[in-house]
Formats: sequence, C-alpha cells, structure tokens
Amino acid sequence: MASIDSVPNEVGIVLPCPSRAKTRDVNSPQILISTLTYFASHDILPLATVSRRFCSVVLRILHQRLKRTTSLPDHRLILECYHPSAKLSTPYLYCDYLSTDGLSCNDDEPLWTPAHLGSSYAHFRPVKQEENQRGRRRYPTQTTPAIAQPPDWPSQDVFLDEGELFSQLCTVTNLVKMGPKPGLFLSHVNIGDGLIRVWRDWLAAQARTSAPAPILWADARQTVGVRFRVTEREQTGLAAALLVEVSDEMPVAYRLEFDEVVVRAGRLLLMAEKSEQQEVTTSGKAIVIAVI
Repeated sequence: MASIDSVPNEVGIVLPCPSRAKTRDVNSPQILISTLTYFASHDILPLATVSRRFCSVVLRILHQRLKRTTSLPDHRLILECYHPSAKLSTPYLYCDYLSTDGLSCNDDEPLWTPAHLGSSYAHFRPVKQEENQRGRRRYPTQTTPAIAQPPDWPSQDVFLDEGELFSQLCTVTNLVKMGPKPGLFLSHVNIGDGLIRVWRDWLAAQARTSAPAPILWADARQTVGVRFRVTEREQTGLAAALLVEVSDEMPVAYRLEFDEVVVRAGRLLLMAEKSEQQEVTTSGKAIVIAVI
C-alpha cells in the first residue's frame, strides 16, 4: 500500500467519453468554487496553503465576497474617536467607502497574492451626519437660507497644557446595518477598539507641512488606523495673555480633521459575515444607539 507521502497534491481525473465534445473537465476551478462557496471565509482561509490551485480559488472567492461587502448599501462603518474625558459628548461618525487595496472593480480575478492577502486595507472617509449634529444641539438656532459652503470635514480638537507631551484619543470602529430610523441598527459588530496617542512634537511638525500625514494606528496589529490633517489653533484671551515666555512646552491647541480611516480588508470581511449571522439570529430585534 502506498504511503500518504506518495500522494500528489493535485489529482487529475479523466473520465472516459466517446466524444471529445462531451469530455468533462472535473479539474476545472469552477468545481472547487461551487463547493467552497458554502463555507465561511475563516474556514476557507487555511485552504490557501494546500496548493496553488486552492490558493487561486480561495483568493477569487474572497475577492468576490469583499466586493460584495463594500457595495452593500445598508451596511455602514461608524467611527468613534474622542478624548477619554469627552466620551459622552462626542458624536460618532459615519464613514463613506472609498476603495480597497488590490480590489479590482471590473475583473473577477484578484490582484492579490498570498503575501498581500493579510496586508490589504479598505479606505473610508469620515463624514458629518445631520442626525448627530441635530441631536446634540442644546439651544434652538434660527433658520437661515442655505448658502453654498466648502466641505466641512469632521474634526477633533486637542489641547496640551504646559509641559504636557501628548494627548490620547479612544478609537472605536463598528460595522452596522442601518435600520428604518436614524440611530436604529439591525446588527452591530465591533471591528476595532484601541487608543491613538498624539505627541506634541508630531502635532507641531504636521501643522507646518502640507504633505499628507502618516496613518496613526489604534492597535498594535495595525487593524484600524486614522489619518488626520493638523492645523494649529491660535491662543486667544486670557490664555494668550499669560504666555509671557515662549517655549516648546507652552500650552497649545490643535485641530485634527479626519482625512481617512483604514481597516484591514480581511478583518472587514470577517466582521461583515458576522454581522449577517447576527442579523439572522436576532431577527425582529434592533439595536439602538442613543444620541445624547
């Protein structure tokens, strides 16, 4: 009896047919695709190391699933980024999908390789939502005629006291399925929960340059990252009058505009599938995120 070591990775099967026109190629990747389609992404990922054929099929399936995930109109990525002391007063932000590294819009063949599979990122743009702005107003405002304004990107203000070297921003990203009303979600899964540290020297350097800022990662595995545009805010009033001696350690304030959010593509795909499972198991129920 032959040992298992003598069994080849790829097995070719030829079925005898009376006519060449009726020959069936059972080695076609379509057979593998139709079989593996029924498995979850985290179950077929290990199969990419079996052989080149399996790797090609797995990449093609993941490519199609990620294209479907990023095109779902009722699923949104939401971002919460706030100073620890402002958790209850900082609204969450919806993120519009931009692109994914190596994801082709026209071809079914992925541009990925096994080496790129774990390093591809999906890119999003945080945007302001009217429901958040309206829900957090304390006092009524007068209605004024609509005037065309430049894009008002969401931002986060950072203040550093004298001698303070850095500030911290809690960063939470979730994938939700929109419900029938604002703030009502049919499913809700966490993608990342981390902490971004912004240093005084880094803020000063980014405020002086027009080049795109590097991505700041919210976790050690670099699953979620945020890119900011940094501008320095002028000190006015009593705070400016007290600045007698100019030094690098004086109180400063910066405005961080949200430019981009990046999420590891594999993580986004796995959480999208988890969101669909959550929706099935909690059918008829909804998750409410209150706006204070």
